[in-house]
Amino acid sequence: MTDYLHHVPGRLRVRSKALRCDSTARGGVLRRLRALEGVRTVRLNPKAASLTVYYDAETTDPERILQFLDGECLRATAEPAPGPDSPRARPGPLSAEIGRMALSVLVNKGVGYSLSSLLGARV
Repeated sequence: MTDYLHHVPGRLRVRSKALRCDSTARGGVLRRLRALEGVRTVRLNPKAASLTVYYDAETTDPERILQFLDGECLRATAEPAPGPDSPRARPGPLSAEIGRMALSVLVNKGVGYSLSSLLGARV
């Protein structure tokens, strides 16, 4: 969903969480937006998920740009589920190692607590 932020004739600023999507999808949306009739310049701030569109007020209107962004941003964020061969489906070596370390810490803490409880009960 695109949130309207500010508008003056010829300049529209919007914010959308979808603008934080991966750079390939975002780049496609920005290219199609720049190709829209009447759009002069597009500036993106990906950290703020903010987009400023400079347009020719005689050629297009802000409602048309907002409708375009709503449709495109929803499409850009709709990612297919990762398949079994997808890099996101399998943990990488670093994440697997971090998982093993976290499990080791939890087991050590649990064993230490159990031993101290057992010894405390015997004394």
